[in-house]
Amino acid sequence: MKALRYRTGVHFETFEPLTGWAHVAQSLQIIWTTRLDVRVMALDFGSEHFALHGEDITPELALRLYNALITAVHTHEPEYRIHSMQLVRLTREGGLGVRHSGTYYPEGRFGNYEDKVAVEASTAPLKLYREAA
Repeated sequence: MKALRYRTGVHFETFEPLTGWAHVAQSLQIIWTTRLDVRVMALDFGSEHFALHGEDITPELALRLYNALITAVHTHEPEYRIHSMQLVRLTREGGLGVRHSGTYYPEGRFGNYEDKVAVEASTAPLKLYREAA
C-alpha cells in the first residue's frame, strides 16, 4: 500500500497545524468567504454568491446559490467534490447555513482521483459568509 501525501498547513487564526480534511475544510471556508475580484493576482478566486444575499429564498434563488457555491469549490479545491448540498435553518431567528457532503481526494491536487474518502454532511453557517462581505 502506498503512502498518501496529505496536504498540510496552518489554521489562519490559531496557527495550529492542519492536515488532510481539516485543511480542506478551512479551504472551503476561505473560498466561500472571499468575494471575486478582491485578491490581487488571483481575481477569479472566491465565490459570487454574495450578490444573492438579502433576497427571499425561492427555489430559483436556492438553485443559483447552490450553483455559485459548488462552482467555486470545484474550481478552486481539487481535493473535494460535492455530491449533495442543502440549505438548513441554523438559528431560531432564521439564520441559514449550508449542509454538504461529498468525496475527499487526498491527492486530488496531483490529479490522483483513485484514493478517496467519503465525507458526511458538514454544516457551515451562511451568516459567516455575510459577515465577510
